[in-house]
Amino acid sequence: MGTSSPPKSAFAVIGCGLPGRGMGWFHALQLMEGACPSGLLSDVVEPWFLGPGKASAGGEAFEKGVVEAWAPKGVAFHASVEGIFEKTPDDTTAKIALIAGRTVDNPKFFRQALAAGATHILLEKPGAPTVEELEAMAAEAQAKGVPVFMGFVKNIAAYVTNALEASKAHATDTRVLFESRNNYAKEDLEECFARNAEGLLKNMAIHELALAAQFFGMRADNVAAVKLEGGPTACECLTLGGRTDFSRVDATLVNGAGVSVRVVADRCSGDGCRAVVSDAASDETIYESELVDEAKKARVDARVAAHPDWLSYLLTQEDEYADLKERCAKAAASGSSEYPDAVATIDIAIQALKLAEYLTPLLQEKLKDA
Repeated sequence: MGTSSPPKSAFAVIGCGLPGRGMGWFHALQLMEGACPSGLLSDVVEPWFLGPGKASAGGEAFEKGVVEAWAPKGVAFHASVEGIFEKTPDDTTAKIALIAGRTVDNPKFFRQALAAGATHILLEKPGAPTVEELEAMAAEAQAKGVPVFMGFVKNIAAYVTNALEASKAHATDTRVLFESRNNYAKEDLEECFARNAEGLLKNMAIHELALAAQFFGMRADNVAAVKLEGGPTACECLTLGGRTDFSRVDATLVNGAGVSVRVVADRCSGDGCRAVVSDAASDETIYESELVDEAKKARVDARVAAHPDWLSYLLTQEDEYADLKERCAKAAASGSSEYPDAVATIDIAIQALKLAEYLTPLLQEKLKDA
């Protein structure tokens, strides 16, 4: 007697974007390449490049690089969400709405997916431009009984898990630092500010704020102190193209229980993520690791070199992106109510966004006084 294959989940990627740049496109590519054994790509929804932007240069690139490549392999393409959750492929038991458009568009896509009958949602960070909107989205999903998995990949990354274990195992109090680095050139910051209009703390550093919320109990209403770190040049706020945002931030948050987390984010210091655990009294380093450690570095460097026109963070974090989808696919396919291990909830996303909204004006004022 043969054994049946484990159940799979289909994914409908909503807000695909262009090859090499779109987060949705990269999620879809991983599914097409088999990086997620419990998931497959069934649908791509791209309202702009399959709609008003179809005749643009980007629309032509999308048609050639995505539609012509994947449609012959069975992927269905749509300009809207309507009707795509009415059935799932024969060899799957669930279809996950993977929402990965621009932050400003994602609340609309989220509500469209709920209205169309989505039973599970994987929502890219930060989820919405404001706390108020994300709270409303969470309430709407809860009313329909739809679980929402959040795309905070660092919460499941080995370098974070190991740092948390090292801190817990240490006999005395520790300090923990989480650092995120991007490789933008200074001259590209104006375009960066425009494309990530929600701001550094709601975009780039939202991962680290989610770590602070999920694993350290940090909340906007329990932060007792915020300290700028790293000297007078470690934080920088610029106005470019009419938008004011941070190019880099280095601050320690301390809550009312005395728990502290240091968050570092720099848009122009090379691509990478790091965790450091130190003894609180001696400042001696107990544990330090990069997201791309020595075991992964050669492989990641080769991947980045092979795709120089892709946003590099897609490749430095590709293992974690695949792992996130695998965890969510298994949970959805199982039919159980059990939430995937360590994956951030929408409540954690709300708390991270609250921290970002609290810290942005506070840090700007602190910089003026520095």
